[in-house]
Amino acid sequence: MENQVADKKKRYKNDLTRGLFMILFLVISRFVSIGVLMIAVFQFLCTLIVGKPNHNVMRFGKDLSFYEAKIIQFLSYNVEKKPWPFSPWP
Repeated sequence: MENQVADKKKRYKNDLTRGLFMILFLVISRFVSIGVLMIAVFQFLCTLIVGKPNHNVMRFGKDLSFYEAKIIQFLSYNVEKKPWPFSPWP
């Protein structure tokens, strides 16, 4: 009986911890969205001025999209592994 209570408390604590991380990654996801908007505007302006998009910014945008996908997978309970900064950058 005591083991069941201890297991419930541990599971409850783990669920609360995950919930806090989920809130954190929801906030981070909003910042990522702002970053994507800034990248899109910058690339559009680059294309207008220079005639082609900036390849370094393209690479960063690709990495950012993979990062956003990892956040969505974590938030939807598809993976347990927390995204960056708790694991390597994509």
